[in-house]
Amino acid sequence: MSKQTGTSGQAPDFAGLAGFCDGVPAITDAERGQRCARAQDALRAAGQHALVAEAGATLEYFTGVPWHRSERPLLLVLPAAGPPALVGPSFEAHTLRERSGELRLVLWAEHASPYTRVAELLAEAGPAPSLALEPTTRMFILEGLRRDVPGATLVDGGPIVRACRSVKSPAELALLRRANEATKAALRQVAALVRADMLEAELTELVLAAQLAAGLEQPWALVLFGSNAAFPHGTRGARRLARGELVLVDCGAALHGYHSDVTRTWPFGQVSPEARHAWQAVLRAQTAGIAELRPGQPCGVADAAARAVITAAGFGPDDRFFTHRLGHGIGLETHEDPYLVRDSQVLLVPGMTMSSEPGIYVPGKFGVRIEDIVAVTATGAAEVFGPRSVSLDDPFGA
Repeated sequence: MSKQTGTSGQAPDFAGLAGFCDGVPAITDAERGQRCARAQDALRAAGQHALVAEAGATLEYFTGVPWHRSERPLLLVLPAAGPPALVGPSFEAHTLRERSGELRLVLWAEHASPYTRVAELLAEAGPAPSLALEPTTRMFILEGLRRDVPGATLVDGGPIVRACRSVKSPAELALLRRANEATKAALRQVAALVRADMLEAELTELVLAAQLAAGLEQPWALVLFGSNAAFPHGTRGARRLARGELVLVDCGAALHGYHSDVTRTWPFGQVSPEARHAWQAVLRAQTAGIAELRPGQPCGVADAAARAVITAAGFGPDDRFFTHRLGHGIGLETHEDPYLVRDSQVLLVPGMTMSSEPGIYVPGKFGVRIEDIVAVTATGAAEVFGPRSVSLDDPFGA
């Protein structure tokens, strides 16, 4: 990463962010054991014999083992009773043992089928086992299980996975809270370094560097100036910052695998009355949506509340300028269940975490989005992780 300079011409000093994430522990093996036990209870209640998940967030959730997906499957087999096991390629044995700790490891040779090893593990379940598959399982794995686990019934494991992962424990909430507070602190420092004629790519590198300085990992950033921000997820067209434009930065990173996702929009100089009006409408919409994030409330209600505010402000009808859902769940993945989307009947539960990110996008003019991560609480008042925007003149809050 090349060094970028602020208005003084000196490389920015992010030393004040050092240690921001210290003191928040990673998830323990004991907690992962509790997660497995909850899933096993759900499997037994559903009359299913095992959950099978390939490499990815769900496997990491239950085992703590990070692994990339490839044509060589790494599979978690979590039986309804008994310890979990990993089925993995034999040539990766050393690395797998290094990462998997005390987990049982069953290896398959390059010339063999991993799915026959799954069948051997399931033999104790008796004939025709019912296997719950993690919902993002790739088709070739599904077909391999269908072929090599005789008589198996393959069912959607999504309900079991979602019931576990969508409700965060106190330890998960602590990680998400600090990760998002750290990203907001980093973004506040970077905002002071914007300057006329700055490239979006220059500000991007500063956002990445500041998040790393705060102790976060895997940082990312989407930086859009002026009319480029009318594309919610960016455009190939590079732009330099001019006075009178809005700056939109959507960014995040991870702390022990748990993610932040924050968007702030702020002015560089005096912006148009229309842009100011849109910004204020987005903040009001976010407030209205957050107020609906209560236990027992369907997810779609929050989206409808935010959308109604934006339409009433003159940016309608419906999704003409607010073109995406209100929000998404967040945890080990930046986007996961539940989703705050039109007509969703998924009921909110204490411990669920999600973004609230209404936006207004006017092609050829500007884009505004304000995003915070929110937790549903038992008290009924949602918790926002870190300070919210207060006004266009105070977009970073206290």
